[in-house]
Amino acid sequence: ASFEGMMPDDSRMPEMAGGGQFSLAAGEVTDDTLMMLALLETYAEAGCFSRELFFSRMIQTIRVRGKTFGNTTRTLAALVEQGCFPEDAALVVHRLFGSRTNGSVMRTLPIGLTAPSKAAAEVEARRVSSFTHADSEAADACAAVSSAVYSLLHGASKAEVLEAVPAKYLEGELWPSVDALESTRCAFCIFRDAEDYRDAVARACRLGGDTDTIGAVVGGMYGAYQGIDAVPRKWREMLDVKDRLTAAVKKIWG
Repeated sequence: ASFEGMMPDDSRMPEMAGGGQFSLAAGEVTDDTLMMLALLETYAEAGCFSRELFFSRMIQTIRVRGKTFGNTTRTLAALVEQGCFPEDAALVVHRLFGSRTNGSVMRTLPIGLTAPSKAAAEVEARRVSSFTHADSEAADACAAVSSAVYSLLHGASKAEVLEAVPAKYLEGELWPSVDALESTRCAFCIFRDAEDYRDAVARACRLGGDTDTIGAVVGGMYGAYQGIDAVPRKWREMLDVKDRLTAAVKKIWG
C-alpha cells in the first residue's frame, strides 16, 4: 500500500515499512483489505450475503478509517446512509463518475472462499458487485477472480485456472489503474508469471499505480493457491487487522 500511486520501479522490494501518499503506519491496511474484511465478516455473521449487514459495516469502516477510500465508494456509502437503496445509489454513482472501477473487485475474495461451487461463486460475485458498481466490466472482473479463487482453493492447478480465465485478463499491456478490467488483468498476469506469493506482491509493487488493489487481488489468489504459510510470518504478524481476520475465518470454518 505504501507504493500506491508511484511510478513503476523494477528495483522496488515489498516490505511493511509504512509511509506513502496516505502516511500509513507499518502494517496498516487500506480500503482493499478493509472492504474485503467487511464482506468476510458479513458472511461470518450471517452465513450468507446480507445487504443490510454489509452496508452497515462499510459505512462504519469509512467513518472510522476512510482516508484510503475512493470517490465511488465514499459517495455510494453517503447515499445509502441517507436512505437510498444500494442499487439506486449504485446507478447514481455510475451516472456521476462511472463505475468501471475496481472497488468491488478488491473485496471479492470471500465469495470464492465460501461459495458451494464455481458457478455459484461467479453468480454471487456478479450480484454482490452490482450493489456498488453498476458496470458489467466490474461484474466480469469479480466473477473471474472469485471463480479462480474457488478453483485454487479446491485443488486446481495454476495451469487449469489460467486456462479458464477470459482472454481479456491475460492479453494486452499492463496498466495499473483503478479500472476494473485493467487492474484485474494486472493481477492475473502477475499470478501467471510469479513464482510464489512474495514474488507476486513484489511484482505488484513494482508496477506502480494502484498497487494495493492489484497486490490484494493477486495476493488473495496466491493465498488460495499456496495457503497461509506462503505469506511471510512477519507480514502476517504486523497486519493491523489480523485479529479480526482470524476471528472471521474461525467463525466460518471453525
